[in-house]
Amino acid sequence: MWPMTDLKSVCKSDFYHLRNISLIRKSLSTKATETLIHAFVISKLDHCNSPLHGVPKYVIKKLQSVQNAAARLITNSRKFDRITPYFIRPALSLASSF
Repeated sequence: MWPMTDLKSVCKSDFYHLRNISLIRKSLSTKATETLIHAFVISKLDHCNSPLHGVPKYVIKKLQSVQNAAARLITNSRKFDRITPYFIRPALSLASSF
């Protein structure tokens, strides 16, 4: 189970790292950004999937917001743009659309 303090620190740390990646985004190619974000998501978010079973929806929403912010960096979209259509596309067409 995720204690609330752990969740806050995880999200805060993740947004900090995403902000730093966004600062160098202009100097990275799309493929390099995609690789960097995938490595970030795997190391920070995917390793903790099993403890998420049965947690309240508000916990999932906080972690989903981190994932959405990471996807926005890959797609180079703005904060309030909808990101869901990018999740529906196959990953291959997402990478080739840039």
